Amino acid sequence: MPYIGKQPTIGEFVELDALTASATADYALTRNGAAYYPETVNNLLVSINGVIQAGSTMSLLGNTLTVGATLSSSDVIDFVRVFGNVGNVVTPTDGSVTSAKLDTNIEISGILTEPNKEYFQVDLTTTQSGITDATFAIVDFNTNGTVKYDTKSNFDASTNSYELDSADGVYWVEYSLAITSDTAGSPELITSTSAAEFSTDNFSSINSRISEFTRSLNAADAYEVSHHHKRSTIFKATSSGTKIRLQATCNPAGNQASTYRFAHNISTQSSFADLDGTVTSLIVMRIA
Repeated sequence: MPYIGKQPTIGEFVELDALTASATADYALTRNGAAYYPETVNNLLVSINGVIQAGSTMSLLGNTLTVGATLSSSDVIDFVRVFGNVGNVVTPTDGSVTSAKLDTNIEISGILTEPNKEYFQVDLTTTQSGITDATFAIVDFNTNGTVKYDTKSNFDASTNSYELDSADGVYWVEYSLAITSDTAGSPELITSTSAAEFSTDNFSSINSRISEFTRSLNAADAYEVSHHHKRSTIFKATSSGTKIRLQATCNPAGNQASTYRFAHNISTQSSFADLDGTVTSLIVMRIA
């Protein structure tokens, strides 16, 4: 059938809640129990006792429909349907709007919630002491730390590691690690190295690392009593089950056996208590 103007949508209407006829001509229109306000009476299709009612015999005020005559309980209101005018706003079905239908330049106000947002941070909150000279040690966040953020609940306390939630996600990984001698000033530190390690088999083997190394001039000039390592990288996951952990080792000055520690704040490394703050942490954030 030919038409002028915008083509109407075929077969789409809103079915209102069923009405029970009674000794009145006025009926409140609702949908899913809530008041419903059609634009005009001409948008309504009403059937009573199997007969479609003419629009001219009815009137509409707000959500109150007045039929042509007072009904009785023996009458049956078969249905009340609402058809929208061309150009009316229609709420799309959930999941029906594809990216192809969106403008490439979209401005968003407020907060956009991303269901797959993933970020993790664990801080060392108690100094990890008594680590043997020149021996690699894993930063024991489980015993000496506090998980600050873990949106996917993927911290593995048994290995002091974080498991990436995505098998193919892109991640920003950053660590900070403060290393100091167990006794400030004696002995001093000659060398130290640290690494964030990535493994897909629970650290039976290491797939990759990001590392940091610090060295004083020589043993005689090893005046530093602390080293602070800080590294960051972008990591692309290629399989499920990838975990990240942080470990390091330190060689204090002299040939005597000694111990070192992972410091948890600035005051542990120095006398600057007024500027105290966390210095050892591991941060993982998914960016794509």
